[in-house]
Amino acid sequence: MTVATIQAEALELPAQERARLIDLLWDSLSLPEVKVREAAWAVESERRIDALEAGKLAARDATDVFSELRKDLRK
Repeated sequence: MTVATIQAEALELPAQERARLIDLLWDSLSLPEVKVREAAWAVESERRIDALEAGKLAARDATDVFSELRKDLRK
């Protein structure tokens, strides 16, 4: 089974089941890998905050962002 096949099937699940799947997959990662990802996200989020405060990054309305994501996921 390919990742693309799993992705297609997972996207057909109800939202509650997709959320449960996210939790199961996240919990399956090894602790060191989780720590590396969390540290990377902390660095990235600080970079984005700094860019926003410096006027180098425009803020977007969350409603628009989520709408765009839903549209892209349907493709």
